[in-house]
Amino acid sequence: MENRTRITPYLLAIFSAILILSFGCTDDFFNETAGDRITPDQHYQSMIDANVSMQGAIITLQDAMPKLIMLDGLRSDMMEVTPNADSYLREINYQMISATNPIVNPSDLYKVIVNVNEVLVNIDKVGEKDRNYDELTAYSVKGALVGMRAWTYLTLARLYNQVAYIDDNLTSLPENLSQTVLTKDAILDTLINQLETYFKSEYTTTKYQELRFPHYVNNKALLGELYLEVGRYADAAKYLKLACESYGNQTAMLKVDKSYQNAAWGAIFLNAESNGIENISVIPFSRAEDQFNPLADWMGYDRQYLVKPTTLLVDSFLAQVDATGAQGDLWRGAITFNLKSFEWTSDSTYTFSEPFITKYAVDQNDPSSTDIILSRAADIHLMLAEAYNRMGDATSRKYALMLLNQGVNKENPKPPAFARWSANLGVRGRAYLKSREVPKNMISADSITTLIEDFIIDERALELAFEGKRWTDLVRVAERRNDPAYLADKVAAKFEGTPYYDQVHAKLMNPANWYLPFK
Repeated sequence: MENRTRITPYLLAIFSAILILSFGCTDDFFNETAGDRITPDQHYQSMIDANVSMQGAIITLQDAMPKLIMLDGLRSDMMEVTPNADSYLREINYQMISATNPIVNPSDLYKVIVNVNEVLVNIDKVGEKDRNYDELTAYSVKGALVGMRAWTYLTLARLYNQVAYIDDNLTSLPENLSQTVLTKDAILDTLINQLETYFKSEYTTTKYQELRFPHYVNNKALLGELYLEVGRYADAAKYLKLACESYGNQTAMLKVDKSYQNAAWGAIFLNAESNGIENISVIPFSRAEDQFNPLADWMGYDRQYLVKPTTLLVDSFLAQVDATGAQGDLWRGAITFNLKSFEWTSDSTYTFSEPFITKYAVDQNDPSSTDIILSRAADIHLMLAEAYNRMGDATSRKYALMLLNQGVNKENPKPPAFARWSANLGVRGRAYLKSREVPKNMISADSITTLIEDFIIDERALELAFEGKRWTDLVRVAERRNDPAYLADKVAAKFEGTPYYDQVHAKLMNPANWYLPFK
């Protein structure tokens, strides 16, 4: 195994002491505890301190992300419970979620917001002590912090349809977080305004180059995602494409190319934070540092085996057709779930025993050190395709299909707007799959747009399975189409033939039930 850049508990113990002192909280945020307490003036002395502070600000995502992955999978059509699941997982699976369910507790996400605020209030002190921490570095660091806070608010809004908004200069949790509550629409507008202001500054428009912080989101991609969420498709396409073309600096690119083609696809998830052309933001785990990712235990057949992939998802992988005409999305399927459980027969039918999820056990020697990916290139490319498709003109729809299918590499001549994308293979092309095509007899522009959108969302289910994206994809499209049945049909289908089908379908036909109880 390669050496991994990890969040260091010893340094975080120091940052923990600062946070506890700064906002008077007695919660033990980190694995280590500090002896002597130090003040922010004593801590913010150098670039090393700035890096530690950035890591410490998001440390609670190590607790939050495994639960969010489970929550997304069980609420959607990705996962179902096994007989080993406890009552909390079962109530999520059957859409009967109580406010007291610890898996839906948002406190770890709100701690990220408070931690980020604390760092933003104090980070300029580094510039007074360390000459290497110049104004451009300071702007980059603060921009990354603001972006991570925006990502956290977006996540909360998607889960609860509203957020308790904490003022930017607050470094403590108010006794009553509901004092300022913003609706999902209001917080999305607020986040867009914050990031737009960031990109319109003199640094960004002249000499600024965005630095890469592997545990933090890319602000261009995040702004594009926010625009996609609110239906500003041209703006979404602009920033999502910009995120791909100017990643980290003005020349590097996020790529969907041969680097992770076919059998190499699984390498995306090995030492994820080091795979810079694919992975943008990851939450790292390390058994050596007592930072365990529990997902392999929760999902593994020889471990706790609390959840498993739905038959719907397995069928979707096996129904794909590759470029030679053979059946099965085998490269991605082999990483996503246990393909060895499947027995193929001469007539291309199959039987299986108990399938289990393997995406978080790619490194079978150390699955508890598997990183959780927040954002990666294929995710951004598919959102870009979604934005292009919704722009409504034939050229944009062509771009959407190009990114979904065989990529710019197969286009001759190359579209001028994609002059730098010659190595792009497309998401399905990289997986060596046959293109999804619009029937030639379909002439209605609205019907074509809807069909291409279905192609893209289906592809996201395959490419990003168990990465925490599925439920929000279904909600976004159902709201866009004003069609609750779009979501209800897909989720309830995993209960087909059981008494739960009608119950779940009826509940999800009410959009109010798409959101978790807000407490």
